[in-house]
Amino acid sequence: MFDQKVSSIGLPAGEADVASGWCDDDSQADLITVDEWNTGWVPDDRHVLLDLDSLPPGPFLLAILESVDPSRLNGFDLVRMIQATERLVSHVQASSMSSVYELAHAAPGDAESEPDRLADPDPFAADELRPALTITRRAADLRLSVAFDLVERLPRVWELLSEGQLDLPRSRVIADGTAHLDVDEARRIVEIVSEKAPRLTTGQLAAWIRRLCVEVDPVQADKRAKRAVGQRALTIEPTVDGTAHIHLWDIPLADAQAVGRRVNGHMISLRKDGDTRSHDNLRADIALDFLLGADPTNSGRALFDMKVDLTTLAGLDEKAAEIPGLGPVVADVARQYADRHHRSEWQVTIFDDDGNVVDVITTSRRPTRRISRLVNASQPVCSFPGCRMPAQDCDFDHLLPAALGGPTSMRNGGPKCRHDHVLKHRGWKHRRVRGNDYWTSPRGHTYKTEKPP
Repeated sequence: MFDQKVSSIGLPAGEADVASGWCDDDSQADLITVDEWNTGWVPDDRHVLLDLDSLPPGPFLLAILESVDPSRLNGFDLVRMIQATERLVSHVQASSMSSVYELAHAAPGDAESEPDRLADPDPFAADELRPALTITRRAADLRLSVAFDLVERLPRVWELLSEGQLDLPRSRVIADGTAHLDVDEARRIVEIVSEKAPRLTTGQLAAWIRRLCVEVDPVQADKRAKRAVGQRALTIEPTVDGTAHIHLWDIPLADAQAVGRRVNGHMISLRKDGDTRSHDNLRADIALDFLLGADPTNSGRALFDMKVDLTTLAGLDEKAAEIPGLGPVVADVARQYADRHHRSEWQVTIFDDDGNVVDVITTSRRPTRRISRLVNASQPVCSFPGCRMPAQDCDFDHLLPAALGGPTSMRNGGPKCRHDHVLKHRGWKHRRVRGNDYWTSPRGHTYKTEKPP
């Protein structure tokens, strides 16, 4: 008997409730097999998919998914089938990582050998993977390294992967993001992020881990940042197309953001003046103009944008600051950058004990849009799930359109990047309930926007 809820799947519409039931150690219900689910299918009818979320990834879930014809599911159920399939993929990847780890400890032998284990890992185990999987030496080394990270160094991450709660890319983000920490510190960060990690994108998760790593050991984080900046460089890489890539390496985050905002400011100005070049082409051309000593326009302004606690600026603690859209910076760098911009316009955001925005104050003498500041302070990024576009680079969108009487207010407005703003006119629905944003797709699924940790 399976110790889980078993659901009807692939049944003709209207007959699903007949076959659904509970199968666990205390239940007297008969086990419903995949064959029994298949019995009674009507070829021309739509198939119904129920309760896949209750099934753990494994052979039983695989058998169910293999029994379903995706072309006979509607869009709503196709999304659920994709989600279940991805959970199964993660489970299989965790199994593969476990096998790779064990291979490194397997003693030499042949097909008839006993499963003896080596006390120390075989330093040439990756070479077995190269011909076995038809991969390069670098790929084999990476596969083995990831396996050791997940199975030995961060077993909790491996568990989440095996349970289908995390996929391999997010598992690697956690492993890579904590690689410079000792085992105890890395596992401590894993415990902090494990609950929310399944609901975060790789970008959101990476930014959170970088911040936690800074706060776990601020002194070491500051040393790493200074060491990296000390290796800053510019390189030019010719391409096979007769063009070239220009790379700026290890530039301080705050400076990189200021450069980006200055380029974007000029780009927006040129577009308003009728320039028809694409955004990417314009940004590249403007950056080249600056490097070559030419001023592309007479407008565009670099903005100082950083979120930092007043206690950190005052030197009373070493909490990480935040560059919207880019990630955390160590406290000392934040103080240095703030000092360089002490004549800039400053915005002070006041929060209550629950983290809700109470008020926004600005040092600027110029008239400001108070509502826009409140919205951007309370919603620092685009409201679509997983999007990290900073609010000040987004459109201000009315939840209830102004044409229908919707007021221009903090409660009726929010930031949406240009792409996600368009989604509202492509069948997506957006609503806000008690400060939380919910988006419903054209296929009927509703997704909640996770607030940055």
